Amino acid sequence: GSSSRFGAPVGKLGLVMSYDEMAGLVALAGRSTTLEILLEGRILDANDAYVKNLVTRVVADVEVESQTLATAKRIANGAPLVARWHRQAARQLEAGVAPTDEQIDSSYSCYDTQDFQIGLNAFIAKAKPQFEGK
Repeated sequence: GSSSRFGAPVGKLGLVMSYDEMAGLVALAGRSTTLEILLEGRILDANDAYVKNLVTRVVADVEVESQTLATAKRIANGAPLVARWHRQAARQLEAGVAPTDEQIDSSYSCYDTQDFQIGLNAFIAKAKPQFEGK
């Protein structure tokens, strides 16, 4: 919610952030923001966290639960096989690993799924698809 705060005051505890944790923070927010958080011990408010790409949106505190449930519902209503492929591809791209020809070709396998037929038919009928993960 809008009153949320984000930080990692490890320096104030005499601790270091692990390489894995720091790699994730650098990838998410960049080197400058990571060092701002770690060296200054800065705690960011929700708006600063949004500006620095630590969160994708900020909602009022009273809307956190309803917005979280709405987000989960939108994700759950999507095609599960496609979601799995997108998550895997995003992880690989984020790691800077170029996709193989086989991986690129795998993106076209969605056309062979029952979910594609369900989605296509629902789109044509202007109906809501009921994906099965097949």
